Amino acid sequence: MYGIVLEGGGARGAYQVGVWKALNELGIDFKGVAGTSVGALNGAMMVQKDLEQALEVWSEITPSKIINIDDKLFEKLKNRKISAEDTTTLIQYIKAFFHNRGLDTTPLHSLLNRYIDEKRIRNAGIEFGFVTMSLTELAPLKLFLSDIPEGKLIDYLLASASLPFFQRQRIDNNTFLDGGVVDNLPISLLVEKGFQNIIAVRLVRKGLKKWKNCSELNITLIKPNESLGNMVDFTKERAIKNIELGYYDTLRAFKGYQGSRYYIDACPDDDYFLYILLQMDRTGLNRMGKQLGIRDMPEKRFILEKLVPLLADMLSLGRTASYRDILITILERAAAKTAVNRFQLYEYKKFEEIVIESYHPKNQAPLPAILKGNELLLRAKKEQFLDEITEILFNGMKQSYS
Repeated sequence: MYGIVLEGGGARGAYQVGVWKALNELGIDFKGVAGTSVGALNGAMMVQKDLEQALEVWSEITPSKIINIDDKLFEKLKNRKISAEDTTTLIQYIKAFFHNRGLDTTPLHSLLNRYIDEKRIRNAGIEFGFVTMSLTELAPLKLFLSDIPEGKLIDYLLASASLPFFQRQRIDNNTFLDGGVVDNLPISLLVEKGFQNIIAVRLVRKGLKKWKNCSELNITLIKPNESLGNMVDFTKERAIKNIELGYYDTLRAFKGYQGSRYYIDACPDDDYFLYILLQMDRTGLNRMGKQLGIRDMPEKRFILEKLVPLLADMLSLGRTASYRDILITILERAAAKTAVNRFQLYEYKKFEEIVIESYHPKNQAPLPAILKGNELLLRAKKEQFLDEITEILFNGMKQSYS
């Protein structure tokens, strides 16, 4: 019995819908949902089982569907391209911001009223909880459906998603603040309901701390390896990209795909990658050895004792990195440089072939001869060093094919 927990994070929440899409395709169902802020809003859609509707909402999102602002003006603000003729309109928005004590979220209210069906949620048979903060009572609130009066669900969802720069959400005589100030990833809500198998969906790259060592819980952590953008970047381009990221990151988590930026299946074992490393182009290796101030060392020893640890360090992989980790990271780096399509599943051998064929390094000055023994200079020239190693590696791989 899975429960799913959705972190708060504003516009980054599109990632969670991509996660949901992948879970649906994998046939993974959930009997409990907990969330904070945008995680609470997406969670309500999940309880309704409205995946297609959620995909549509996020794929067509614009700033004006969340806050009362002109989309073109928002784009200019985001890109810092405000012109003199925009000044009057901008001043009006600033005055409204202070008058309303925050951004006007009337469009978000309308969006939720259109898509959230309280009756369906209450009758779904799924545990649903979220958090908010009562400013009136200076008290955190952890709420389940049974705690919320009939007809007030949307109001309380908005209370959970009341970002600090949004207009405060008022319910009766209470004023609320975004639940992120209480618990931005409320795993505890589902633990209280007896869930042990939990899918935790983060919107930032940092890992779990509080729960990661809890032996009683089986937590599957799904998180991005890169920034999902600004939390107020409610543009369809960013949302569509984040949906794709969430979808493929979930497949990686459950199917064990390799890679951190790309999604790679059917990887050979570590012996294959050791063999590839040992095929490095000899001419390039000799040149690199001289640049590093290493002479008269057998090639295999130079590769395994000097280059491999140096590569693991330069690629920020750590000492426990396998040969496979190192080679795949080099391939991914080269793929990103040559704009190899990211959002698809690759079999390893095909990925290797595509990257090597498409990689054409730019002509650049050789690494400085004084590199030897100078760790600070080597780190300053890290990208150039990695480019040169990539070329040496790929040349050796091409030779091994023939």
